[in-house]
Amino acid sequence: MLCVLFKKNTINYNTFCIFMQNILIRMSLATRIFGKDLYNITKQDLAIFFQEEQEETSILEFKSGGVQISDLYKEICAFLNTEGGIIIIGSPEEKKVKTIKKHAKRICSGELVPSHFRNKDWLIQKISSNITPVPTGIKIQEIREQNGSYFIIEVPQSFNSPHQSLNDGRYYIRLEEEARPAPHGIIEALFYRRQKPQLKADINIYDAPEKPDEYNKIVIEIRNESEYPTDKISFMLQLYNINDVIPETNNIAEKFQKNEHSYQLQDISEIVLIDEITIPINFYIIHKNAPYIVSVMVWNKEFGIFKNRCIYDPVNETYIDWYKTGEGENERTINDFINNLKEITDSTF
Repeated sequence: MLCVLFKKNTINYNTFCIFMQNILIRMSLATRIFGKDLYNITKQDLAIFFQEEQEETSILEFKSGGVQISDLYKEICAFLNTEGGIIIIGSPEEKKVKTIKKHAKRICSGELVPSHFRNKDWLIQKISSNITPVPTGIKIQEIREQNGSYFIIEVPQSFNSPHQSLNDGRYYIRLEEEARPAPHGIIEALFYRRQKPQLKADINIYDAPEKPDEYNKIVIEIRNESEYPTDKISFMLQLYNINDVIPETNNIAEKFQKNEHSYQLQDISEIVLIDEITIPINFYIIHKNAPYIVSVMVWNKEFGIFKNRCIYDPVNETYIDWYKTGEGENERTINDFINNLKEITDSTF
């Protein structure tokens, strides 16, 4: 990591490391693996990638061009039902290499083996017809050549799992580098999750060109990512190290209250959240030309709590720190963010 370029006894070291970790969390899978967007990957990128020995991982699956379409369904189901992943069709033939303790690992390197699948649209149609519920959000980069094609499939983690392969009637999950049939307990848990609301809250921060330089526009959007409708949604917004909050006309944000070091808003919405319906909360803040915290918590009795927190630098227009429920190993409390902000700004507010 670039963190090694910083001395660990400086304030900027921890801040930079957190910043880089959050960038990696939000990167697409293709960018994390190839360093570029999925639709910019070329055959040359694949050839360079496989010049060295590559191993499959929990998010990376290789299939040479001779793979049968029926063999893909379980791999896609497994990625949908776990953390998502990338499938490369047209990779070199896999080789087994014996390692210590009689364990043989599989590696890919060398010449690419193109596929003779018809095209991207045909592939999407096959996936949609043979996996239930029909997966959404799958992206495919097709690289066509005279002697065949190469396909890079980016599969997101699904919010509508478990997904079943209709080819054999099984549910799959990804365990390390393999797709394996899912135990009954995991399937039951995934079904239960599908039948509960999945509340999320997005934070977006923008310049406000129609306002003075010290203004930013904050856009909060509360949504439900499951097919199960829900209402009576409680939420709390907290803002630290700002000068003022300016609500838009007839907006929920008019209810912000100023405390000693922060602005807070807590309320309950009666809106029924499902599909494309959202709870929007838009307002302006007047900042101090210094980093500040925006924190959102959303909950109701059917779901639990979702938290989204960030430290934003309005001068450089960058997110310095970020935490969302379900992303990263450990929960980051509001006090963690306050302490980090104090270090960054060398301030007690």
